[in-house]
Amino acid sequence: MLTIFLAICIFFGIFCLASGTLLLATDVQGQQRRRLRKRLNHLKGLGVFSPKESLLKSAAGRIYLFLLERIPKLEKLELSLLQADLHCRLEIFLAAVLLSGTLFLFLGLLKWGLLGALGGGVLGTYLPLKYLGLRKRRRLGKFERQLPDALELLARGLKAGHAFVSGLQLVADEMGPPIGPEFFKTFKEHNHGLDLNTALLNLCRRIDLPDLRFFTTAVMIQRETGGNLGEILDKIAHLIRERFKLTNQVTALTAEGRLSGLVLILLPPATALALYFINPDYISQLWLTPKGRMMSMIALAFQLLGILTIRKIVRIKV
Repeated sequence: MLTIFLAICIFFGIFCLASGTLLLATDVQGQQRRRLRKRLNHLKGLGVFSPKESLLKSAAGRIYLFLLERIPKLEKLELSLLQADLHCRLEIFLAAVLLSGTLFLFLGLLKWGLLGALGGGVLGTYLPLKYLGLRKRRRLGKFERQLPDALELLARGLKAGHAFVSGLQLVADEMGPPIGPEFFKTFKEHNHGLDLNTALLNLCRRIDLPDLRFFTTAVMIQRETGGNLGEILDKIAHLIRERFKLTNQVTALTAEGRLSGLVLILLPPATALALYFINPDYISQLWLTPKGRMMSMIALAFQLLGILTIRKIVRIKV
């Protein structure tokens, strides 16, 4: 009974804290003022996505961000939200992470006690961050697959006599998301008065890919020194396609190792599940007795270490 009462108190305490943070974050008038200020800066050529701009500086007057500004990874997290195209402000995402961690902590405390509460809190905090990382990688991967076609389309437009900026608009009109909207943002920034080099750097900030940086660097160098930009873009597109081909070959060659690693990872939990159905009294000693729980935690730690080791072996960067 005392454990349930303590869990309820913890849950409502953190819930009130998250609710207060959410109320501070949903200041409608402040949002409108910041949106208007960003729009005016954009029209003046200052750029919305300048590297010096961040959510922390735009909302520095808020009390709850005083401590958040001291955490270096918050700006990186805000950039990840931008790269994942997740239409959510940083403070709202942090509130969602806090609420998720609180909910899982409460469920773990009710079912497994303090150890379950610790594991549930870590799991609840990890899940939103994992979702953000997966969404970001999926979007960047799709952009990378579209990039060779976009560069070839841009090169054909240049060979047909179009200007480079018109080629950006052509890519935005002809190709789907995410590369179409991102190139349209770059075209729109330059069309509103922003320098083309700065607009391309903003594109690289929104889409953190080495191939895209090669493209922007080539364009900026060509604008200063001259040269056949269409031919350069064709060569970059060919290089990207060849790298994709090499990546597919490496994936095929490491398929056996990845399958072996998957079998080794799934074997212990599958064996434990089979023993639970065959002889539940025997396997239940692993979580009913103190020595069993200690052995289970040690086995879980070694299992995690093995997963990381196998993943490091079979993942080859090209």
